[in-house]
Amino acid sequence: MAACVTTKVLPLVALCCLVDGGWAMKWVRFSVPTWASRGEDVRLTCDYDLEGEQLYSVKWYKAGREFYRYVPGDWPPQQSFSLHGVQVDEVRSNHKMVTLRKVNLDADGRYKCEVLTEAPLFKTLVRSSIMHVVELPRGVPQVTGGQSEYRLGDTVNLTCSAPRSIPPASLTWYINNQEAPQDYLVSYPSHVDHEGRVEAKLGLLFRAERWHFVEDNMTLRCSASIHSLYEKEVLHSGIVVEPLVPALLEDQISGAPTLVCAGITACFILLFL
Repeated sequence: MAACVTTKVLPLVALCCLVDGGWAMKWVRFSVPTWASRGEDVRLTCDYDLEGEQLYSVKWYKAGREFYRYVPGDWPPQQSFSLHGVQVDEVRSNHKMVTLRKVNLDADGRYKCEVLTEAPLFKTLVRSSIMHVVELPRGVPQVTGGQSEYRLGDTVNLTCSAPRSIPPASLTWYINNQEAPQDYLVSYPSHVDHEGRVEAKLGLLFRAERWHFVEDNMTLRCSASIHSLYEKEVLHSGIVVEPLVPALLEDQISGAPTLVCAGITACFILLFL
């Protein structure tokens, strides 16, 4: 009687192992690009290991709406559905990947892959991820304003502009490789064109002081970036010529030590008692 009970229990244990143990189906690779450029082809990957189970279907969804399925038991096994912003290239798609042709801004959103095995277990794998579609700037940032020579006390006034893009490029000003203080920055209103593109613009405005120069040279750098897809920069340099005369006289009157520069490199300290 005991031997009979053991015989009936073993299949149940084996079934549990199939569902929850080492024989359960699993992901090999799931990949949806985080960023994609408008107009390029994009590949979505849904690779899995069924561990001996038979595939019933693979379905892809965007924002909850199905746009592609692969069902081995159907003919043809591939089928794509019309969805605004999503164009499936069936020739370059199969049961483990989907290729989207020339994505546009409407392709931005969450994508989900659903893998289902045959009866009787109907095991399911589901993964999703968000893809952002951007339009990169065409060209490099430009700097306007500024001058090649500065006297101490002069106003430094420059504007950095990055070509139109979606989203607008993030701009950062640096003074001698140090990020410029916030109170030096000048913000400008954004202008959006008929395609939704925005030109990024950021000003730099401050009074030139001795500490802004390294060996009588000041290097200003504007960096433009859109995540890791676009990174460009432009430089502007100027040299110090001589201190502003009114500032020099003021220091003399106050009796403070005064830094005097003759030309570019010759500087000495005068102590007024």
